[in-house]
Amino acid sequence: MKSKSAKWIALTVLACMLVLTSACTKKSEGNNTQPSNKQENGTQESAPNGKGETAIDPMGKIDPPIEVTAIRTLDPTTKFENGETIDNNAWTKLYENEFGIKLKYLWVSDPTQYEQKFNIAMASNQLADIMPVNGIQLNQLVEADQLVDLTEVLEKYGTPLAKEMLKKDGGVGLASATFNGKLFGLPVNPGSFDTASLLWVRADWLEKLNLPEPKTMEDVFKIAEAFVNQDPDGNNKKDTQGLGAAKDFYGLEPGLDGFFNGYHAYPKSWVADASGKLVYGSIQPEMKQALEKLQMMYKDGYIDREFGVKDKEKFIQTVNAGKLGMFYGADWSPLLFLDGKTLDEKMEWKPFLLPSIDGQKAKAQTAYNVNQYYVVRKGMKNPEAVVKLLNAASHQWDRSKYPLTDMNQDGDIGKWQYALVQASNPIQNVELYEDVKNALEKQDESLLNVASNPGQANFYKGINDFNKGDKSGWGYTRFYDAISLLYDYHKHDGFQLTEFISGPTPTMVEKQATLLKMELEAFTKIVMGESSIDAFDEFVANWKKLGGDTITEEVAKWKASK
Repeated sequence: MKSKSAKWIALTVLACMLVLTSACTKKSEGNNTQPSNKQENGTQESAPNGKGETAIDPMGKIDPPIEVTAIRTLDPTTKFENGETIDNNAWTKLYENEFGIKLKYLWVSDPTQYEQKFNIAMASNQLADIMPVNGIQLNQLVEADQLVDLTEVLEKYGTPLAKEMLKKDGGVGLASATFNGKLFGLPVNPGSFDTASLLWVRADWLEKLNLPEPKTMEDVFKIAEAFVNQDPDGNNKKDTQGLGAAKDFYGLEPGLDGFFNGYHAYPKSWVADASGKLVYGSIQPEMKQALEKLQMMYKDGYIDREFGVKDKEKFIQTVNAGKLGMFYGADWSPLLFLDGKTLDEKMEWKPFLLPSIDGQKAKAQTAYNVNQYYVVRKGMKNPEAVVKLLNAASHQWDRSKYPLTDMNQDGDIGKWQYALVQASNPIQNVELYEDVKNALEKQDESLLNVASNPGQANFYKGINDFNKGDKSGWGYTRFYDAISLLYDYHKHDGFQLTEFISGPTPTMVEKQATLLKMELEAFTKIVMGESSIDAFDEFVANWKKLGGDTITEEVAKWKASK
């Protein structure tokens, strides 16, 4: 297996897990059919409730039917079969047959061109009825008074399940779309669970060198030193690396976020200081302490010498070649290392909770992960249409009638992508862990909730197969081990979610890219010894002067409005 195919598997799994309606199983595995609890011939949108009042049926059909215009992105690699197109597929048929909504796309764009096309449409007032937008666009449309208030619409027309999904993140997504008490967008929040870092270590190397598992940052330092100097791969060469990193500095495959979190520092995140004021994590004193230690580790040769120019693909190659012993990364990282496991069956990666520099628990930082909102153009006659499309996405339909989530035999056509409105479960991996754990303990596959999360079946099978000696289940087993640790964080206040929950402020839009570039350059030079640790203070001063102070004021204003 080539690394590219391994990465494709990882990305496919993630796509399956991030979308509630996805059923990433081949047709031959299509045993997850769930009967619709809706009448076969549909229902009217409203009917008398016996009290002389009109009862709203969230799953009812709009009568007479309506035409709804929309715009959307579509990846150019998206495939169709059996004559389907983005304008005519199982989802568009369901919208029309079950809800009386005939969907008409004004235009469909490559994701890389969507923002530009949308900005032109907004400037010329050529808006569709329903539109997916990002945080910046949401703010702009609200300021221009071009959106429908969806507060009452969601309450009246949302199904209990659809509304429950929107609240599973603790209300973070809904709060980010609420302005002065009015809800102007339906958020898509895949959750921040998977944005947290864990420490991954070659457990077979720990055992070979008789090293303890890492519980403190001091353990991390000693392990990095040993992995470089004690020939853990046994080839009598000093060619192994202690701590992995890449030129992006932050991120999940790999990133140094988890290292900073061990010092209670939260780069690129907004946190409350002692007075309750929100401050930018990258300019706090804890960052300087962590950077100084990284500089020492790099000088001693314990960090990959080429990290400043190495991209993530090169990092993955280093891991699969068996030359790296430790890194901070995502729960799903093992799925990228299947090639390495094939080459060396002794390779054994194990995840650990983030070690701390002191006795205080290290919290894993998580990102504000609402990446899209569905909004409705002001003046649309039937704004409830967007809520009904959300209801459709979260409902379990009869797949024999509507193959909405099937993948083809080759696994490269996922029909869930055709839906205009997607539903996501921000705590899907929390529920996955609970359901899979219960099913494994009782060895009862029927306890899985594959209807709403088909990925559970993959974990259950992979782990059982691995426990029976089938090495092909190794990736899922280690992935599951990592999810169990994130579950621990979830249950015991182990996450540090950024406290700025909104789209970018005006100055962020204008200057954040420049400020972040300056940050990465300054920190990389410090770690590589090209700048002294005192360069951190210079960076902080420049960050504040070049827009950071203004951004901080805007963030404070946002917080005061909540």
